[in-house]
Order: sequence, then structure tokens, then C-alpha cells
Amino acid sequence: MANPKVQYLDNLRVTATLAVLLIHSAANVLLSFGKTPDSAWWFANLYNGGFRYAVPIFVMLSGALLLPREEEIGSFFKKSFLRIIVPFLFYNTVFALFNWQVRLGGRPVSPSWIFKQYFEGASYHFWYIYMIVGVYLFIPIIGAWVRKASESHLRFFLGMWLVTILFDNPHFPGLSLPVKLPYFTGYLGYLVLGYYIANHTVSRLFAWLLFVLGTLWTMEGTYLQSLEDGKFYGLLYANFSPSVVMSTAGLFMLFKAYEGTIPGTIRLRDWISSHSYGIYLVHIIVLFYLVKIKIYGAMWHPSIGIPLTAIICLLISSVIVWLLRRIPFGKYIAG
Repeated sequence: MANPKVQYLDNLRVTATLAVLLIHSAANVLLSFGKTPDSAWWFANLYNGGFRYAVPIFVMLSGALLLPREEEIGSFFKKSFLRIIVPFLFYNTVFALFNWQVRLGGRPVSPSWIFKQYFEGASYHFWYIYMIVGVYLFIPIIGAWVRKASESHLRFFLGMWLVTILFDNPHFPGLSLPVKLPYFTGYLGYLVLGYYIANHTVSRLFAWLLFVLGTLWTMEGTYLQSLEDGKFYGLLYANFSPSVVMSTAGLFMLFKAYEGTIPGTIRLRDWISSHSYGIYLVHIIVLFYLVKIKIYGAMWHPSIGIPLTAIICLLISSVIVWLLRRIPFGKYIAG
């Protein structure tokens, strides 16, 4: 059983994992805006737009768990390499072989194609790995700072980060500032925000307001702008959309405020949490083959099809990771 002091972090990890699966299970229905009845499309908007906190929560978890630790740089990077890079290289190779055999039909490929599979990632969802590796390179430096930083310094950093979210966001170039603030932008903000919330008492009312208002803003704003454009509008879905920052921060605060776990689910929670990285790495290929056997978000009404597809994907992906861990040295590559 997880330490009660960090139960809510395990709860958040499982929630973010499920959110990723829901987002990707809903994508096809979501992108069919205008071709799908609004009553059906709105469920895709709910399962996708309502769960946009997935990746930011993962980064915040890294901030909450890793920034408080004082550790030698060499030891930190060695453990990070074994835990993140080795499984990624294994799954990326699997996806590269899949791309070669399934997408290219086994045709001869050039060295530049192979290089691209690893330099850019063999699947679109691997962008997260390249991002998180970049964030991890800063953790020893940011960690040393946050552990000694005063309250005012932490708030100043987060305040400047929020300024970049509102006024220097590449998704909203019309709001750019003449003063450039690159050192306050990006996922480092989520990293520090995770550390800050984990170490401060939060108001439940404020947390609910952030989460509900941010989620409604994302979904309703997306719908209204999509209506105006005549096609799906996705800027409010971005990880640095103000609405997503609100809902993500609110959710993290809510899980901290309501720290308990649903009775009878702790073992399942811990099992999914311990397999979550491998689930993330493998789930896209699982979704691909689920579509082949007619299991996808629109197989029935999206209200049922999307969550059912996500649950089936979760079960299969979890079993794959579990089986990989059973083979010799599998624990190093399974994730």
C-alpha cells in the first residue's frame, strides 16, 4: 500500500493515465465536428476536452515527487535513464518495426528514415518523452533552487509563468508581450506548480472553482469557436491554454484536499500506477489494432464507445506491460 502521505499522487497518476486513453479514444469523433451530430460530438468534447489535464498532471507529479529530493546529479540521471530512456528505446523500436512492416509494407528504408524514427519518435505520442527528458535535465538545478527559495520567490516565478500563459503564449500570438520571457515559459512552470501545491494547504472551494471553470471554458469555448470556424478548433485544448492550466491546477488541488482513495480500489490503483509508464508507451499500438477489430470511439454512441474503448485499451496495455515484466530483464524495458 502506498504511503498515506502520497496516496493522492498515486490517485493523480492513475487519473492522468486514464485521461490519456480517453483523449486518444475520443480523437476521431472529436475531429469529425460538423459531420457528427452535436449530441454525439459533445461526448467526444467531454472525454477529450474535459480531460486535457493529462500531460500537465504527469509533469506536476514529477515536480511534487522529485524537486524535494536532494540527490547527486550522477545518481539522479542514472536512475532516470534506466526508468525513462531504456523503456522508451524498447517501445520506440517496436513502433519503428511496426511502421516499417505495417505502414510501409516492409519496403526497404533509408538510413535517414531510421534516424528519423529515433530523432523524432516512431509514434506521435512519444513527443512527451522528448519533452520530459528535457524537463528532467533541469530538475537538479530547479530542485536545488526550490528547496531554498522563499515563498515570495516561488510565487514570483509562478506569477511570471502565468503571465506568459496569458500574454506570451505561442498559441495566442495576438497577445504577445514586447518583453520576452522565455525563462518563465514551458513545462518548467508545471514542474514548479506541482511542487508548490504539494507543499501548501489549498482551499477546496478555490480548487473546485478552478477545475470547473477551466473545464467548462475549454469545452464550451471549443464548441463555440468550432461553430464559428465550421471545423474543429483545438487551441483551447493546448497544454498551455489558460483554461487547461486552470483545470489542471484545480484538479491537483482537489486530489490533495480529498486525499482518500475509494475503499476496495487501492490494490487496483497501485497496480495501474506502477504500470502507468508502460501503458502510456504501448497504448497507441493497442488502439490501432482495436480499430482493426471494430472497437473504437464511434462503434456505438460515443457516450459508451469512447470510455469502453479506453477501458479495453487499459486492460490490454496493462497485461502487455505485466507480461513483459515476467521475462528475463523485462523489468528494465516494460516501463
